[in-house]
Amino acid sequence: MKKFFYASVILFTMTSVFGLSAQNKKAAVGKWKYEVAQAPYGYNKGVLEIKEVKDKLTGEVNFSSGQDVKLQKLTMRNDTIWANVYVDAENVEIVAKINKSKMKGSVNTSMGAMSLEADKVVDAKE
Repeated sequence: MKKFFYASVILFTMTSVFGLSAQNKKAAVGKWKYEVAQAPYGYNKGVLEIKEVKDKLTGEVNFSSGQDVKLQKLTMRNDTIWANVYVDAENVEIVAKINKSKMKGSVNTSMGAMSLEADKVVDAKE
């Protein structure tokens, strides 16, 4: 009977964790209008576009300069996303927390850490 109880608790916990993970991914999916005030012109504003494909997050950054770059190693745990983007042969690390329709975090570059803020873009048809 104890084994059944422990197995039930473990199964319930795993179901809750995986359900929560899927729910959190949905919070990240969409377009985010971002600003990194300290970044060079053309890279300081743009849109982060995050999609979910086959239970994996993918995405790209659309810089205001017109350059589009894919996000690499995009992951999410709880309310935090991590990603890398290669810009002008430099690896830029992104770490940001999502709270409803706001994203706040930092980008780590060779010039140091810079603050990232983003607002979720709501489509007119929603």
